[in-house]
Amino acid sequence: MKRVRRNPWHLALLLILAGVLSSCRDSSLDSQQIVNRKFLDVRTALSRAEVLMESDPHAARAVLDSIAYPHPLPKGKGARPAGPPSFRRGKGEAAHFAWLKVQTDYKCYVPLTSDTLARIATDYYGKPRHKDYHAAMAWYTLGCVYTEMQNDPKAVDAYLTAHELFPDTVNRYYVIALFNTGKHYLNRHMYAEAESRFLAAKNNPYCKRDSLQMAYTDFNLGLSHMYQSRFRHAEEDFYAVLHNPYAPPLFRKDIDYQLAKLNFYESKDCATSLSYVNRFIAQAENPKGIASAWVLKGNIMAHSQQYDSAYACYQNALACHTDIYARNQANKLLAHISQLTQKNDSAEYYSEAYQSSLDSIYNSFGREEIDSIRNTHRLETLRLEKTSKTVRLLSFGIVALLVAALLLWALRKRRHSLPSVAPSLPHGAAPSDGDEDSMTPQERAARCRERFQQSALFATLVEDLRQGDLSAKMNQARRAEIRKAVADATSDIRSELMIDCPLLTREDLEYCEYMLSGFSIKTMAECTTYSEHALESRKSRIKNKVSPAWKEILFSNDSSL
Repeated sequence: MKRVRRNPWHLALLLILAGVLSSCRDSSLDSQQIVNRKFLDVRTALSRAEVLMESDPHAARAVLDSIAYPHPLPKGKGARPAGPPSFRRGKGEAAHFAWLKVQTDYKCYVPLTSDTLARIATDYYGKPRHKDYHAAMAWYTLGCVYTEMQNDPKAVDAYLTAHELFPDTVNRYYVIALFNTGKHYLNRHMYAEAESRFLAAKNNPYCKRDSLQMAYTDFNLGLSHMYQSRFRHAEEDFYAVLHNPYAPPLFRKDIDYQLAKLNFYESKDCATSLSYVNRFIAQAENPKGIASAWVLKGNIMAHSQQYDSAYACYQNALACHTDIYARNQANKLLAHISQLTQKNDSAEYYSEAYQSSLDSIYNSFGREEIDSIRNTHRLETLRLEKTSKTVRLLSFGIVALLVAALLLWALRKRRHSLPSVAPSLPHGAAPSDGDEDSMTPQERAARCRERFQQSALFATLVEDLRQGDLSAKMNQARRAEIRKAVADATSDIRSELMIDCPLLTREDLEYCEYMLSGFSIKTMAECTTYSEHALESRKSRIKNKVSPAWKEILFSNDSSL
């Protein structure tokens, strides 16, 4: 038999190949272990950054930067994560990273110029049915971005969504969301809405424990009261800030200006008001940003018949370029002062400048867009509440039916003969509700007028109008009484009007309620604080905001007062 000769090179090649395969398998296992370790490290780092964000936002920002570098997160909705290997395990970590990164940048005063990163978080969390803290923080963070970008409508939309998602309302960020929403309402001259938000924030137990947040809330609450001419309430709020040891120094300086306005517009105390406004102007760090203070000082001088000094103050207001409202008022008052000082050419120039700036001011209010957002959120909240109530009632009914079926089965099994009485509601239990559902809007509007005419207040108003002394008998208390009677008479049609005509403001709705109650423009002016000219202007604006059907309902009937 022939002996086979073995080649030593074949054996060496087999050994080398086996070593290579073994090393490849070991390296593959090591890579998987590294990925898992990084995944756990990122989750731990995110949790640590969320804790550090409250006490040391700069340290939290450093932790987040170490996660993202050198692979940034994806941009835009639906983009596939391209960051560290851990982010490929799920989009939840990417969303968590996104809102934490934006929030820590915001706390570190890094300018926020884009909503891309915050949108990664809100796109992931969406608007869940059940309350969720991280989802609420994602929407709150998006609101902070729009606040930085000075986009009031989008900021309000984000904050209102966050309000609905916070599981715990005794929470710092819930309070700040309320406060920031009020600030955006102030920006759009929605003073009553801003006041309600600031009061909700002030009464929150968390805010009562945070003296700094209380100072911010009291100051802005005072502004909302001031703009509504509720001077006593505003004075209480401003003095609360002065007595708060944690109030920022900037507030203490600005309160001099607010107290100057209080003393002048409420009591015409020119000496006290002038001392406050002079101190405010002397302490101003930005002379170009105090146009309103110069306008106030000019008003004080004009009231004291120092027209040349008033003229100089209004000119100083025009030299400031940061406050379009104050500059508009300065032009209006300069036109008036120029006539008093025989400067007719200047009066014509300033009057034209005043008229040309009115359109830009009206356009900057933008209440309609925010009112539409508020109505959308309100209706969505009502829909969810109604759905939840329906589900609860349905579940209760099903359980009750099952219990009743089990009882009947047990009774029959024991052969007990009990009379079966089918429970039923009497047909006449709620005739008014059924009638109301079948009524047309025109019939409900007529019933609103009938309700008001049946009140004792209507007969008193008719008698005062017949005697011609309604204006003499009108005061704040009686106006409030009339307003309440009108609101009570039109309560069942107000919600339908708000839903069908979402562009109507609070003042527009008040006007419509008086019209539905049968008031004429003249009587309405005597019973409210508005002039006939202002009410006529509001009437023309309302006609452009309502549907033809509502226009027919509101303006076709003759007034009864």
